[in-house]
Amino acid sequence: MGTGCSVDANAILQGDAALQTLVTAIKSSAVWKRGNNVIVTVWDENDYGTEPNQVVAIVDTNYGTKGIASNQKYNHFSLLKTLEAGFGLEYLNHAGDKDVHLMSDLFGR
Repeated sequence: MGTGCSVDANAILQGDAALQTLVTAIKSSAVWKRGNNVIVTVWDENDYGTEPNQVVAIVDTNYGTKGIASNQKYNHFSLLKTLEAGFGLEYLNHAGDKDVHLMSDLFGR
């Protein structure tokens, strides 16, 4: 465990409870039931190890197929590029790099 890694079970439980409160509120709203909406949850904790940092990303939409798992390796710029593409925006920074892939398998219909 590195300096930035939290092993405080209470802090993790508090984070889980806060996330559950937020997601429940969003999914209970009238807006969630209309249009195409998505909640993206990313857990990113650098353990300061020598292995490449892998993080969990959960994409929850109010449309499309549920329970899809992707085998594609994405990075933070993939999420940025996907959101920018969804809003028709130009790509910022490395999101525009050719080797950065859209997360279309997770956001698709």
